[in-house]
Amino acid sequence: MTEVQGGLHGPEMRRAITAAAIGNFITWFDFAAYGFLAVLLGRIFFPSENPATSLLATFAAFGVAFLMNPIGGFVFGRLGDKVGRKKILATVIILMSLSTFAVGLLPGYATIGLAAPALLVTLRIIQGFAAGGEPGGAATFLVESAKRGRRARTVSFWHCSSYLANAAASVLILGLNAALSETAMFEWGWRIPFLIAGPLGLVGLYIRLKLSDTAEFERLQSSGEVSESPVKDALATSRRQIVQVVGCIALQAAAFYFIFVYMETYLQSEVGFSFGLASASTVTCLCSAAVAIFVFARFSDRYGRKPVIILGAVSSTLIVYPAFMVFATGNVPAIVVAHAAMGICLAMFMSASGAAMVEIFPSRVRYAGFSIGFNISVAVFGGTAPYVATYLIAATGSPLAPSVILIVTGVMAIVAAATLHETAGRKVDARAEAEPLRRDPITVGE
Repeated sequence: MTEVQGGLHGPEMRRAITAAAIGNFITWFDFAAYGFLAVLLGRIFFPSENPATSLLATFAAFGVAFLMNPIGGFVFGRLGDKVGRKKILATVIILMSLSTFAVGLLPGYATIGLAAPALLVTLRIIQGFAAGGEPGGAATFLVESAKRGRRARTVSFWHCSSYLANAAASVLILGLNAALSETAMFEWGWRIPFLIAGPLGLVGLYIRLKLSDTAEFERLQSSGEVSESPVKDALATSRRQIVQVVGCIALQAAAFYFIFVYMETYLQSEVGFSFGLASASTVTCLCSAAVAIFVFARFSDRYGRKPVIILGAVSSTLIVYPAFMVFATGNVPAIVVAHAAMGICLAMFMSASGAAMVEIFPSRVRYAGFSIGFNISVAVFGGTAPYVATYLIAATGSPLAPSVILIVTGVMAIVAAATLHETAGRKVDARAEAEPLRRDPITVGE
């Protein structure tokens, strides 16, 4: 493993980025495909005379996976800090890809009755468990592998893979709807996005097995500093950081699923967009965010995490209600622009949050600490967002009601971000936050 100025370079860095990104891509490709196919999956697995009831049941199954995220985070976070980042990243991609592939093989309710939704929920539980180990491992691996002055930009590739996964899922499903009849889509077309996880998982596993572990974890091993009880140690020594992660990721989790997944359903059911138009708006939003995140990540590496996180949280909160007012107008160009603007504001926040939320933890409990905070927040605020949004609209009769979710989580993120210590430019080692900030003119802002 070659290090230059505290990080990998050249082919080794590109391989590390690819390894981290492909697992993240599989995770969010599946979750996005499920969200985009929610109406159809409701008919296949949760048939009901009331379409709203069917959709609610589908989103409930979507959300149940996220309830398993914290358990996966505890289990894989503990193992990641004990046996290494690489081994756990290989394990979670196997579980994630196999369970996703199996969804594509399931018979529907019409074939096996109640066993169909039961099997779907079971596989979603396995997916959620595996997904609980993915973010902590991938983000920790990238932060510990990157040069000190490029950590936000490096981690942004990981975030960007989730944008591209959502865009790819949307484009694929749009293409399937255009190429197949409604009957074909109902009978077998919906399976294709899930079956793709099989070959993707094999590629990802091969790449991850070729990696060496991070130099920081190897240093912990050689010095005998590896924690014997990472979860216990994280809860004992890093409670403040875990709470900060929960608060900051609340906005990221809710907004991500709302803007990039649920919004496609919202634009169809509440605004009256066709499937193609809603997909086009989502892809435009995702592509805008994918470009913007690298622009803001450069600012984060040069000027610090905290100002970028706070500005991203404030802008993401302030734009919500005006954007929903634009959605209510039915003006297509204005809606697409408002949708993209929401994505760009969230990308600003995520450009710094990915690196910052990992950097605040000491390396001996980094995987566990980040995983605990991240997955608790995703379970509470992310997986429930589509369900709560659908419920709020049904309960209030107002298509503006879901904006409350993003406003509340936005305020939480602003408060949590205000308590952060600046971490850009610090060494990523066992001391983490304890080390005074040192701006190195060679590595920071290069």
